[in-house]
Formats: sequence, C-alpha cells, structure tokens
Amino acid sequence: MAVTSEVPQPTTSATTSTVAGSLAWKDCWGVAECADLTVLMDYANPSGETVSIAVVRVAAVEEPYLGPLFLNPGGPGGSGLDMVGEFADLWSMVFPQFDVVGFDPRGVGASSAVLCPTDYDTDDKQAFDAGDDLSALFVEQLDYVEQCQDLSGELLLHVGTNNAARDIDEMRSALGVEQITYLGYSYGTRLGAVYAGLFPDRVRAMVLDGPLDPAEQLTKFSSVQGDGFESAWSRFAADCRADAACALNEFGGPEAAFFAADALLEEQNFLVGEGRELSRAEFVFGVGVALYSPQSWPDLVEGVVEVLEERQGNIFQGLVDDMIGRQPDGSYDNSNAANLLINCADDPGRPSQEEIVEANGALASTLPHFGPIFRGTTGCFGVPAAVDPLLSMPADMAVPALVIAMEGDPATPMAWAEGLRAAVGDAVLITTDGDGHGAFLSNSECVTEVVFAYLYLLVVPVDGWSCEEPALYG
Repeated sequence: MAVTSEVPQPTTSATTSTVAGSLAWKDCWGVAECADLTVLMDYANPSGETVSIAVVRVAAVEEPYLGPLFLNPGGPGGSGLDMVGEFADLWSMVFPQFDVVGFDPRGVGASSAVLCPTDYDTDDKQAFDAGDDLSALFVEQLDYVEQCQDLSGELLLHVGTNNAARDIDEMRSALGVEQITYLGYSYGTRLGAVYAGLFPDRVRAMVLDGPLDPAEQLTKFSSVQGDGFESAWSRFAADCRADAACALNEFGGPEAAFFAADALLEEQNFLVGEGRELSRAEFVFGVGVALYSPQSWPDLVEGVVEVLEERQGNIFQGLVDDMIGRQPDGSYDNSNAANLLINCADDPGRPSQEEIVEANGALASTLPHFGPIFRGTTGCFGVPAAVDPLLSMPADMAVPALVIAMEGDPATPMAWAEGLRAAVGDAVLITTDGDGHGAFLSNSECVTEVVFAYLYLLVVPVDGWSCEEPALYG
C-alpha cells in the first residue's frame, strides 16, 4: 500500500460536468496498466470539488472476452490497487478472459485519501478488564479525530460506501462497458451490495465472499463478530488438541497456553527489537489476526511458544504490523484511518461515551479471549455525523448474486450471511465448513469449481448449497 506521504490530495477546482470520465493508462507492475479517474467528491453537488480514484487493469489474454472483473479486498481501507497490481501475473492466469480491475476506494491509499496522524506505534495499545477507567481513551479519540479533520478536510465527510459504489459506476462508464462482474471480499461485500442496489442492470455477475450484514454498524455493538472470533479460536483449539504435533499441548493445551501468555503480558510488555515492545493488547489482537487463515495457525502456535519460553513477541508483533499497515521504514499506511472514517461515514449512530462504555463492557464480558480488546474500542466517538449513511436496498439483477460464507470465519461470521442475502434480495447463499476469513481463492478448496462456473458461465448454484473442506489434520 502507498505510504501516506505519497497520497494525492483532493483537488480544489470546480467542475461543471459530472466527472472527467477518462482513463489515461500507463504501464505499471510489468504487465498491468494504471490510471487515475476524476470523480465528484459529493455526487449531490455536481459543480463541487473532485477527487481522484487510482485504478489498475490487467488486460484479458484469451477469448471469448467477458468484460471487466472488479476486485475489492475488503477493509474498509484495503488496497485494490495492490491486490491486483502486485499479483498481476497471477490474475492473468486465473481470469484470462476478463480485464481484472482493481482500485483504491476514495479515502484509501493512492486515491484521494483521508489523512490522520500516523506517527504512532501500537506498543502502548492497552487491553482493558472490567472496572478499568477508559476516560483517557475518549480524550485521545477526540484529539485524533480533530487532527483527521484538519488533515483531510471535506473529504472526511464523503468517503462512505455509497459514494464508493457511485465511483465504481464512473469507472465502468470510463471503461466503455455496459456491465461489470464483481468479486468482493469482507467489506467488499458491503460495497458490492450497495452497487447492486444502485445499479442492478449494470451487474453481469457478483460474488460476495465473507459477507457483512448491512445492518451491522459499529454503533450497533453487536456480539456477532466477537462471537465469531471466539468460535474461530475454539475451532483452532480443537484442531490443536487433535494434533499430537501441536506444541501448545506441551503447555496443558491451547487454552492453558493462551491464558498463561496473556497473564505474562498483563504483567509487562516484551521487547521485540529496535526498541519496540509487544503489549498484551497486541498479543490478543495478533491471535485474532492468526485466525484469519488456517495457513497462519502455525504462526499462532509458534508465537505463543515464543512468548512462554523465550519471553519474546516477534511473531505476534509481525502479525499485528502486517494487519495495521506498518511499512518497512516504520511508517504506517492510511488503512486504519480509512477503516474508521469509512465505517463512520456509513453509520448514522453517534452514541455517547457512557453508552459506548456500557455496551462494550457488556459485550466484552461474554468474550473470554478477546473481551479485553473489544472493551477498549471507542467506535465513532467524536467523528462528525454521517451525511450519506449506508444505503441498503434490494437488487433486481438478471443473474442473482452469489454469497459465500464459511463456518469458521472469525471476522465475518456465518450469522451475517443471511442478513446480506436478504439485503441484496436477488442472491443465493453457499457455505463451506472451512476456517478462515474469505473462501474463494484463499481458504477454501471445495467452492472453487462452483464459483468459476458462476463467474465464467453464469451457472447459478442451488441456494443453500454447501461443501466440506479437506481435513486439516489427517
């Protein structure tokens, strides 16, 4: 992802047209092409300021040509530019009949981006237990948001998902096509659902993988995601106990090992090199990150062993750094700022400090492993009121959307899948018993053939179709 200092700023020039609507392609990433598209900052103000959307395209290499396939990796705050550009050769092999298109949504990365203070580390990030005083967190949040407003200007108010969906349609128009195919992961399912609701006739096919229920806003204080992480931990722990080679069994099993490591870090941070430290909150957060894919479960095991045996936290620090966008030079990208401000631009709720503390406290008390970090979240406190809250409307598409959910997904639990399907209206839901966040081309083998048939041939599976993944331990 782009370093924050390199992010282009919103322009201040006015335009009398809707958008510039053109893409001047330049070679990038070897086999890809990159361009910037000018769009309105506020679609309700056609003569207002404009912003820039960074776009990358990997051209189709085989016939028959099936048009553009738009990808979004999630977040909000994830870079579609990096997702497509950095793996351009792979996309040419996986989707040879599509132009694979990635973009940084408004507010993110190389597009006109929201800017917030990024000269921070997470060493002082805290985990909180019942009864702890959280007042300082809200003072810090107010200061942080004030600096975001100073650095981002009016863009901060217009980075919501509705505008990002409108931007996609401007990209479609600039590409000169009538319809797009869309593949969105995690938050990308929310973005896709809004696009389908606004522009249903412009969707050829749509895969929504790792579904977010549109009703699940930050200020709903829902237990679903917290329960998802607890369930994912339980599934990991069961597999560990079933595997004689799982090193955590030498410490009394995964449960005993987790709480032993947690207790050590409650007493003091551990040095991880270059003067940095692993905090208890980073440890718990790092465990959650490792649950995003069974491929990182070995890191989880090795990380806990490292804490218990060596009193070091390099593995968990690395997991946290990767998730929050720390760059090799110690700076951070703007993904965390974008995540907060996009979510809050979608969310009309602005509960008080007291309401947040009470709701998060009640939620955290139900989460034995992850409660201490859920308790310390401040949500949209201090963020200006949403001017264009998330739209949720059924879509009438020629081909129903395909929603994919995994039983062991920690971040977008299966409980959200029905909510997304209902919101889209014209959709079918397929499921897998696998683990991890996101199924197609990532954590699932058994959905692959079905999804390819849908994307290439528009073969819609039976609603409720499900499959079993190969066992992790034989």
